[in-house]
Amino acid sequence: MAVAIAVRVRFFARLREQSGTEIEALQVPPGATLEDVYDVLRRKHPALEAERKAVRGAINQELSDWSAVVADGDEVAFIPPVSGGH
Repeated sequence: MAVAIAVRVRFFARLREQSGTEIEALQVPPGATLEDVYDVLRRKHPALEAERKAVRGAINQELSDWSAVVADGDEVAFIPPVSGGH
């Protein structure tokens, strides 16, 4: 059984500025959720948005719930909500 799986993380908009990077390779335990991935990233990059309601997560270019499980080789993205007109 794998000890860790590798995911590729992409940050968009202000999250890219907060993390200081656009793309990052990350290893997480098997069975990790999108929430787990973001928690690991928050520990690495304390400036990242703390309020999870202000962030959307995606796995392999599909918006996903925080409870979605990531798999080895997945591309994970974190996107702030788009603000605009009414």
